[in-house]
Amino acid sequence: MSWTLARLGSRFSLLFEPHHHRVRTSALGRFLDEPIDLAVGLIEPDGTHRALPFTREVAQTRTTPGRGQDRSATRKVRPFDNAEQFERINSVTFRGYSSAWRLRFEFNVHGVFYPQDRALCLCPAFYLEMRVHATGPQRHAPAAGPTPTSVPLFIRVGAPGRAPSASAPNDRLPRIDFAYANPLRPEMHPRHEAAARRDHADSPPPPAVASVRERIVSLNPGAWPIDPDREGGGGAGLRLDLPVSDAGEGIKWRLVWAAHTADPVMSVRRGAGPPTPARLAYTDTLPDLDAVVADAIEHRDDRLALSRRFEKLLGQAPLDAPQQHLLAQSFQTYLGNTWWCTGELPAAETQAGAEADASAGEAGPAPRLKLEPGEGRRFPWFSVWEGSSLLHSTVDAEYNSSLFALCLWPDLLALQLRQWAERLEPHAASGGAILQHDLGSGNDASGQASRYRMAVEENSNFLLLLQTYTRWTGDRSVARALAATASSLTAYLLWCDRENDGFPDDPGENTMIDGPAALRLARRPTYPAVKRLAALQASADLLRLAGQDDAARDTESIADADAAKIESAAWLGDHYAIAADSSALERVDPDTGKPLPFVEIGGTDAYSIHTSNGLLLPAMIGRPALLDRERLLTDLISADRECASRYGGGHSSDAVENLRVSLNLWRDLFARYAGLSGVSSAGRYWDLQVISNTAGNSMGFADAYMNDELSHYPRGVVCLGWFLATPRLTIDRLAPAGPYLTVNPDRHAAQRWPLLPLADWSAGKVPVCVVSPRGDVHIEAPTDPVIVHGAVDSDPEEIEFIG
Repeated sequence: MSWTLARLGSRFSLLFEPHHHRVRTSALGRFLDEPIDLAVGLIEPDGTHRALPFTREVAQTRTTPGRGQDRSATRKVRPFDNAEQFERINSVTFRGYSSAWRLRFEFNVHGVFYPQDRALCLCPAFYLEMRVHATGPQRHAPAAGPTPTSVPLFIRVGAPGRAPSASAPNDRLPRIDFAYANPLRPEMHPRHEAAARRDHADSPPPPAVASVRERIVSLNPGAWPIDPDREGGGGAGLRLDLPVSDAGEGIKWRLVWAAHTADPVMSVRRGAGPPTPARLAYTDTLPDLDAVVADAIEHRDDRLALSRRFEKLLGQAPLDAPQQHLLAQSFQTYLGNTWWCTGELPAAETQAGAEADASAGEAGPAPRLKLEPGEGRRFPWFSVWEGSSLLHSTVDAEYNSSLFALCLWPDLLALQLRQWAERLEPHAASGGAILQHDLGSGNDASGQASRYRMAVEENSNFLLLLQTYTRWTGDRSVARALAATASSLTAYLLWCDRENDGFPDDPGENTMIDGPAALRLARRPTYPAVKRLAALQASADLLRLAGQDDAARDTESIADADAAKIESAAWLGDHYAIAADSSALERVDPDTGKPLPFVEIGGTDAYSIHTSNGLLLPAMIGRPALLDRERLLTDLISADRECASRYGGGHSSDAVENLRVSLNLWRDLFARYAGLSGVSSAGRYWDLQVISNTAGNSMGFADAYMNDELSHYPRGVVCLGWFLATPRLTIDRLAPAGPYLTVNPDRHAAQRWPLLPLADWSAGKVPVCVVSPRGDVHIEAPTDPVIVHGAVDSDPEEIEFIG
């Protein structure tokens, strides 16, 4: 099936598409890539070339114009027998067999990743390895002869417009080089492209093209460039004779595939200043392709050791096979959407910003993002494309994807919070502000590109993320710097319930833009009301942490009163209604801008899996339940039953095939925190990924079924939440009595869960929650004191619903 490997922030990615006999690649990543022909394999003793299915040469006859040979001489490029694919979180291995000669060929591609190691993660390079093993008979195929003791291996690249060439300059390491001009106009879905043209009509265009160089270098002595006149084949290539070894042993052909672009790749707007060009952050230390190759080779062994240690840590967790597949696929899809850049402010903007900071004090009059000490005119930028929509860091998508940062790299969430805080729109009626939905689209991050306005949703998401980051890490500095932002967003959330019934009067659009009418258009919707409720509690918590106890109590009292109103209006006996009002009076269709052409909105009393959408992050930091415990549990169970489809739970029981996999996963995580357990639904979610990446499809992580184009979508990285919710890890580093870290795993099976957020990555120390076969729980290699809840002899008062 199609498979992606990508680099964090540095954009270099490889999309393997075996059914199209190609690999899509670019130093600027998915949606800016082009197909190449990659022939990788071995030459059998009879001269037959066996290759993996990434080349159009497979099963085709090629003319071999060797010197002094008859130009009609031919050779055949055949596919390997029984090609296989095995993935891990950072790598993929392709395997194929030569049945006639009893050979097994393996090709491994590794994109190194290790949490919080910036130099390792940003280097735009992949490590390649090939080796050949002797095997026994393959499905009773007759042998053509004795298994050889060595065979020639090859790698060839054919890339129209890139002019690949193979050489061994000055007796140095043999290599394949290719260069090209990469247009900076990504393949955008038509409906998103139209919106981008409209919303950015007055913005200066981003850079039109970037100059890119790529290089594949052999690290083994004895490799040589292929002479097309002598050996034939398309493109430029390298060849190496390699001994045939026993399985798991032997020499590997080691290569490095590196890329580089020094040109600006984005336009980024900081605050009210003009857009400024930004370059990929790796160019700060790696100015050219030679530097990338040298860096990748020098640190190869250490980086692979760290990356494989991370792979092993996650691979040994007690996940079933579909969960492991989903984790690896969604992790690489997320990486492929990330942009980590460095921008440079004009001198006038730098001076104006410094004066504004000096006059505003520590908190600042949000929405200004203050420069860090010593940054000067340069500033970091981190954003995440929303897959095929190409929107930068949409707040509702990053609300779910934040589990990547909370598990592995909290600083990246802090940076996004600061960037979002720059994009506030004042709201005069409330005296507050509305958060923009996104930071831009394509290669232009100068302002919101989407037409969607999700005031209640995005304001709530921001407050919940800020609260979670603050208590999760114990870092108060971001909350202090964004205090005015939080206050402005809260003011709008308080204002939006003018009828004082606990529901936002005009909730606007929400993240379920592909959902049924009841979920998108109804007045008094339940899930936005519950998320707003959680956000008000988060705001009160942030106020209390800032020492503003009176304001905190006022906000909490409103939230408590609203919770009772929601319970009264939305509870229907075995589930919460999608909305507490079905009237279509004065409701407008956001797609047309016209009043709805019916009197009532159907399906408002249906079941939905999204009631608890706003409650997972509070659960992770040990906040108490905001709604009745028994009702929440009943709603989770009932909605799971009534909304089920072959690929997961639909948005509602009236539209069971209209679904989002990432939001199913989000719901599953909250159910674990709420105390429910059972058989994983990952098999259903993985089935959707299989059909979305086979038989001509190549969608990466696909979040929706047939109702929407959500391909190569980053939100699936919520899978990392399994490492939080299954051991029921809660973290509150600002609890009154000191850091409060707890676990409460299911004790019915032996298991080992690495507690990723508690790891000291620089020291290589990761605590593990261990459940013995007898149901005993202990923490192995602890980095912090962790309380184990739920023990047989524990005080029942200590076993909380959440936390």
